[in-house]
Amino acid sequence: MPASQFPPEQSGGLSGAADSLAAAAMRDTAALWESVCRVSGDYIVIVDRAGSLRFCNRVGDGFTPEHVVGHSILDFTTPESAVELWRVIGEVFATGGEQSLETTVKTLRGDLNYFSLRLGPVSHGGENVAVMICCENILPLKTSEETLRHERHVLRQLLQIQERERQLVSYEIHDGLSQYLAGAMMHLQALEHATGDSALGNVVQQELGESLRLLRAAVDESRRLIGGLRPPALDELGIVEAIESLAAEARAFVPGVNFQHHLGGGRLPSAIETTIFRIVQESLSNARKHAEAKSVEITIEQPDDTHVRIVVRDDGIGFDPQRVPLDRFGLEGIRQRARLFGSEADITSSPGAGTTIRVTLPLSATSS
Repeated sequence: MPASQFPPEQSGGLSGAADSLAAAAMRDTAALWESVCRVSGDYIVIVDRAGSLRFCNRVGDGFTPEHVVGHSILDFTTPESAVELWRVIGEVFATGGEQSLETTVKTLRGDLNYFSLRLGPVSHGGENVAVMICCENILPLKTSEETLRHERHVLRQLLQIQERERQLVSYEIHDGLSQYLAGAMMHLQALEHATGDSALGNVVQQELGESLRLLRAAVDESRRLIGGLRPPALDELGIVEAIESLAAEARAFVPGVNFQHHLGGGRLPSAIETTIFRIVQESLSNARKHAEAKSVEITIEQPDDTHVRIVVRDDGIGFDPQRVPLDRFGLEGIRQRARLFGSEADITSSPGAGTTIRVTLPLSATSS
């Protein structure tokens, strides 16, 4: 029968008995200590003033208790780590305070492992006689961090390669295709001017006019391609002019695009300018393709000397951030570009309430 179904006096009696047993267990310090050492996920060791290991609750990495107890704790770490570990142990003995650090441990095979240590004094008779160290294995965390750093390094390299390729293609279009188109237009315009309407038949005149129209459209398209790949203004004039160009192009699809900036004098770091440009470019693309926005507000400002903030806000149909289709990579691209600089993109939206994208980038950091 569950305890809750007993009469009050019986339930209280059982509770009182349990409390008494728990209290007795708490007074049995040896049993309590054994339970703590067995249940703890950490390695627990105790070292004396000489640095000798007097106790360990468990061993791993091929060690046995005989390998550990009675040996100096410094025998299990690298020379570089041993200096700092010994200093911290001495500080705990001297001050009685708690300390923490990360250290490197050598396995029997000579491999390196990584531990986060928390150190505190063991006192007896008012004197610090030993140091207890709780050791947490952080090798999986280190491995994950290293994997993340490698992935970000690869992503940064890919983005840099992509930017160089975009720049090269834009230059090729500007210096090659655009020049040929411009030259063809000049020849046709010269022919049109030289012959006049009376010298050509209506059909020929119409064909000449249509040819000029198509060439003008091709020139406009080449300019649009150059701007989408990497506008010359970004490299030659800076981020403000480049964003002005983006806003002007976007007004063909979203009438109310407004751009304002509050930046200090001089150019921003090249990597920062490229990231700002791509974030704004992708935000405008989303506003045009998905949001059905009528207006977009773009703001770039420096709240202080160390950061630059980008805010893009539209009045579109919005979306549920938890239900973004898997084939929509634009928002994730914005997030990843921000993370390369140790930042996070704040993307807020809800159905019918528009979308706001905020990113703050550190000016002193390089993407890593």
